[in-house]
Amino acid sequence: MATDRRKGLLGIHWAWVVLGTCFITLFVNYSVRIGAYPILLPEMIKDLHLTKAQAGLIKSAFAITYLVFAPIMGWLTDRVGGRKVISFFCLILGGGTFLMGHAKSLLASAIFFGIVGLGAAAMWVPSATLIQKWFGTNKRGLALGILNASAGTGFGLMGLFLPLIVVEYNWRFGWFILGIAGLFLFLLDGVLLRDRPEDMGLSPWGGKLGEAREKDIPKRAGYLQILKQRQFWIVGISYLLVAYASYALLDFIVTYGKMELNIPYRVASLFITVAAFTGIPGGILIMILSGYIGMKRSLGLTYTLVALSILFIIFSGNNVVLLIVGVAWFGILYGGIFPLVAACARDHFPKEITGTVLGLLTIFYGLGAMASPIVTGHLADVTGTFRWSFGLGACVSLVSGFLIGFLKKAKEFEESED
Repeated sequence: MATDRRKGLLGIHWAWVVLGTCFITLFVNYSVRIGAYPILLPEMIKDLHLTKAQAGLIKSAFAITYLVFAPIMGWLTDRVGGRKVISFFCLILGGGTFLMGHAKSLLASAIFFGIVGLGAAAMWVPSATLIQKWFGTNKRGLALGILNASAGTGFGLMGLFLPLIVVEYNWRFGWFILGIAGLFLFLLDGVLLRDRPEDMGLSPWGGKLGEAREKDIPKRAGYLQILKQRQFWIVGISYLLVAYASYALLDFIVTYGKMELNIPYRVASLFITVAAFTGIPGGILIMILSGYIGMKRSLGLTYTLVALSILFIIFSGNNVVLLIVGVAWFGILYGGIFPLVAACARDHFPKEITGTVLGLLTIFYGLGAMASPIVTGHLADVTGTFRWSFGLGACVSLVSGFLIGFLKKAKEFEESED
């Protein structure tokens, strides 16, 4: 019997299996990189006797390895496939996270979180690349919006779960549990992920019959061709700035609430949960909106409103209700940043090099994420408050929105050998 090119196992298109598997993978990934760090940080600062600047160095160690290896992961995904890349590096992600529970000094914490950054570098870009291969042109925005919800679900639940672990045991158990979850992903991804729909005799879900085989010979572009594109630099620099602004707030919002505003730890931890859970519908709604007003306007509007949400949080003082409103506002916008950039890369460059482009753009993201915790923590130590640090983040986010105004339609790449 001939294979139905629109169906997968038991009538379920395998695109949804791939999406579900990537969702779980990114759920654990973001639970570690965004959820665990800010929530466990106040206890780590107290237990390891760290300054805020030193605490920022731990996150910067993560960002450095992420920055160095993310472009390689994009390139590697285009050549050996996302299944192998994601599966293997889940071992590194899980192992580094488990080791964080054993950290007894600043140096050890930085080294172990740097290992986590190496593993995390192979999560988002390969997953986003896989999803865009498995879903048709008109369904990619929906699929990326659903995938992005994994981030909000992951670090959102950490705001509820990890404080209970800290109170009942200590902060080290939080890292141990997440490390074991990361190691489990090696088996899950290896069994369920597939690189291309045509390998299973399928077309992309929501795509035209044969869409997966548009060309027999892949169209490739070298790094120099990509770097010559003006729009690449506009998207990249604005991505750097908004990443800096976002992590200035996310990395220290719990510490800000607990140590500066004297808000109870469990309440301050809920800021992460609020930002995460509002980001789930936020990412989907912003992607839907982008289909009506265009990618350029969506990016510019989102980056600008991120700045305004941070300013609102600053001026909320220690009013918990207003802080929650501001964090929810920020979360809605934050949820749309990553799928917008992924879709922008897919729209402006040939589909065969989406992973490479996303990997290169992640360099800018990594630079912003690396600089943000150091500058934010140091400025807080010097001024005695996080308000100036958050204000700087708001300013650079405004600049990122301004830069998007110069984004123009991409030019076609000339076919060349890599």
